[in-house]
Amino acid sequence: MNFRAVTLEEKVRLHRPGAVPTLRLNLGSGDDWMLDGVVNVDCRNLLPPDGATFLRADITDLGDMFADGCAAEIWAKDVLEHFPQAQAGMVLDEWIRLLGPGGLLHLKTPDLAALAEFILRGTESDETKAYRVYGGQDYAENFHRAGFTVPLLRSLLEARGMEILEAKRHEGTNLLILARRRA
Repeated sequence: MNFRAVTLEEKVRLHRPGAVPTLRLNLGSGDDWMLDGVVNVDCRNLLPPDGATFLRADITDLGDMFADGCAAEIWAKDVLEHFPQAQAGMVLDEWIRLLGPGGLLHLKTPDLAALAEFILRGTESDETKAYRVYGGQDYAENFHRAGFTVPLLRSLLEARGMEILEAKRHEGTNLLILARRRA
């Protein structure tokens, strides 16, 4: 196997950002691996594929591993909904802390409005509807604990100094948000 975990020396180097952040993070990566220099971070002990860089860590508290403003880009796909609604702001604070000025945050999360339409349409099985609303529930962290809409995420992000560049429905019941950290 050619995969590798992040070494202690690399953690120290990542903790000291350069003048222009270049670090790219895939937070809550699960098995959705990103390559090309992206550091995939997940709370589970996963076996990444060849060429992937992986760090096992709590994505709500990365202060011991990454300095403020060290990242140019962060992906958080299908992960924010796994934290309690009351913690969403705190989780976003940690992720935004990592972004340098002008840094990009890519969020993908289920869209409550789209889920309501999906359930009311009635064309899918009840099992599929429950999966979309409550998560896979096949391991401890795979339960949906929060729901979001574009206005709610816009409010949470703008209150934290983020500028929404794009907000759209994606893949039926998901929404995508692209936001930039203001300088």
